[in-house]
Amino acid sequence: MTSPTYETTQSDNPQLYKPAPICKDKTYCENTLYYPTDIVSRELRKNPHLRDYATVDDVDSLPGYENELEDKPLCLSTEQLVFPKLGITKNLEWKYIVNHEDLVQAVRIETCLEESQPCKVIDGFAEGYYTKCKQKFIYRQLLSLTDNSTITNDYFAFPVNCCCHVEFKVDKFLHSFNSHKRLK
Repeated sequence: MTSPTYETTQSDNPQLYKPAPICKDKTYCENTLYYPTDIVSRELRKNPHLRDYATVDDVDSLPGYENELEDKPLCLSTEQLVFPKLGITKNLEWKYIVNHEDLVQAVRIETCLEESQPCKVIDGFAEGYYTKCKQKFIYRQLLSLTDNSTITNDYFAFPVNCCCHVEFKVDKFLHSFNSHKRLK
């Protein structure tokens, strides 16, 4: 998933502005200059049942899946809990995410530390095969503000893990193969 272009837009509601995100190269922002706290507070007072949707992901590992000393990750990554206030939807629109003192939505993310770099341990394991670390994303359903300042569910993209991808490059393999033939 690539990051979309960043533009300032004004919604149909003059109270709800959508400023250009200050978190370029991400699919979410934890901080934004113009978060509509008053609108979120008003909507939560009108709809107190929405507080039941508050969620905080667990960042602890599952028992039995901890990394042992001899385990080596193929791609380095970091995990953290984020509290997004602005995010990219499935429709590639920036929308305000409800994150308020009365309704917290915390999302566990995992991001690559060396995206597009060769994978550890196995890079060069076979002639013509190349590895690289890639960021994977998942859609999470969160409460957000609509253009008419009501609260609804929408799907937002978040980085979920860092995977090692293997690619066979025929042209490099043939070049390498021909180089080996010439040496004989």
